[in-house]
Amino acid sequence: MFDPKSIDKTLRTWHKMPAGELLNRLQVSRATLMRALRALGPEVLTRGHARRTAYAARRSLRGNPSPLPLFRVDREGRGTEVASLDLVYPQGCAARFHEPFDWPLEGDMNDGWFEGIPYPLEDMRPQGFLGRHFARQHAQLLQVGDDPQLWPEDDVLYALSVLGADQPGNYIIGETAYRRFLAETQEDTHFLDDSEAVASYVVSAEQAMRVGVAGSSAGGEFPKFTARRMIDGTQTHVIVKFSGADSSPGVQRWADLLVCEHLALGTVQDCLQLDASASRIYQAGGRTFLEVQRFDRHGAFGRSPVCSWSTLNHAFFGLAGKTWAAGAAALCERGFIQETTRQAIQTIWCFGQLIANTDMHDGNLAFRPGLTLVPIYDMLPMLYAPLRGIELPQRTFTPALPMPAELGAWQAAARAAIEFWQRAASDVRISAPFRQICADNTARIRALAGGAMLSTPNASTAVFS
Repeated sequence: MFDPKSIDKTLRTWHKMPAGELLNRLQVSRATLMRALRALGPEVLTRGHARRTAYAARRSLRGNPSPLPLFRVDREGRGTEVASLDLVYPQGCAARFHEPFDWPLEGDMNDGWFEGIPYPLEDMRPQGFLGRHFARQHAQLLQVGDDPQLWPEDDVLYALSVLGADQPGNYIIGETAYRRFLAETQEDTHFLDDSEAVASYVVSAEQAMRVGVAGSSAGGEFPKFTARRMIDGTQTHVIVKFSGADSSPGVQRWADLLVCEHLALGTVQDCLQLDASASRIYQAGGRTFLEVQRFDRHGAFGRSPVCSWSTLNHAFFGLAGKTWAAGAAALCERGFIQETTRQAIQTIWCFGQLIANTDMHDGNLAFRPGLTLVPIYDMLPMLYAPLRGIELPQRTFTPALPMPAELGAWQAAARAAIEFWQRAASDVRISAPFRQICADNTARIRALAGGAMLSTPNASTAVFS
């Protein structure tokens, strides 16, 4: 007699399996298979219809076999359960969508099958300075390691389902985390006004460094914290990056770069007419603070979705290590983005190259549903970041001339880059030595742009004067 448990054993070994393949592997009739599946009940998951029907063995999350509800919070702070997630052997998830999904799906994803955590949720994974802070603070409670980069899939899902009430974007995984969000909406949340912000930021920076993670700056990363602000009468959520509090050359350079990031975002908005994150600079307690408004938070509790190019790239393209421009071309070719979006990405990529941004990794470009760009963020001349967080080696800035197909975007970016370097060269919040570097780069880009224009028929260098 056929033992139904052999189905579970096969699926645990071989992962998700289409019905036809499972029949062939087990060498049983369809009727026998159906009877066995009914006997196994919830131990086996089914997704898809007709010829697309496939099966997988259910995997428990720390002994709990129940599916994880997936909630979505809208701009007004209203939550909706939009899907449930079942874990499958040996890894991955089977989603059951209750309404249309916000993000592109292809192949088996349309039936709810994902090889890991559903890709739009990957950006919720604790990461960076704030993620390591979260891990260190809660590792004992969650029974996980203190480095979230090393967490396996189950640890990530467990942590998010228990404490992930305030992750990037607008999703919340699990009832426990969602109840935390509901509890927060009942609290009397204070939003700092302009008179309170600076003093609060000084205290928050000291607290972040006391319980933060050593070596963060060595990785080319600013320490940071989040805050709630009242800006121009609007409840606003911000991320605040900050420099060290001493006067060492390395700390001064990090402070210079924070001011440069503020200037670069303003230049993108003013000169390229592309949406960029609004920001402000404060200097107090020996530190420089860069306050950047979040684009995934609205009012007191409203949220909006976001998905990074890193996540999309991994899910659909496998172009790790390629430029944003190459990624934009691939997205456009597949019909994921419009040509205007491709051009915008090409331009911002060129601008980054011309302001010495050597840290345009895939996580620093992101999209809203419909794959329109979120406001530009993390745009600054990272070529000049201190080595190992403290050393200031001599850097040679040698931006390349454009290929013919890039010329239009490059010329627009060059005009903006000249404006950026000019603004930085004259901003007294930046140290005198670095202002001189910025002035030198103004002349360098002006000369480079003039050469590029002269190589183009009927072009004039007047726009760079």
